[in-house]
Amino acid sequence: MNDKMLKKIVSVFLKIDPSEIEDSTIIDNSVIQGSVLFHRMISRINDYYNIELESYEKLKTFSDLKEELFSKIK
Repeated sequence: MNDKMLKKIVSVFLKIDPSEIEDSTIIDNSVIQGSVLFHRMISRINDYYNIELESYEKLKTFSDLKEELFSKIK
C-alpha cells in the first residue's frame, strides 16, 4: 500500500513537507499542538480511507499510524 496520501495528510498537521516524514516521525500530541488537531488529522485519515481508526491513542510514530491504518484496509 502506498503511503503518499497518508504523508500528505499528516504533513498538514505537522507543518512539514511530506518528503520529510519517515517511519520514525513522531505524530502524537507532543508535536501536534492540542488534541483537537490530532483528532482532526485522524478524522481526515478516516474520511479519506473510509475506515475508522479506533485505537489511535497508542499512535506515537508515523510507522504506528501506517501499521494501524493498513491493517484496517487489507
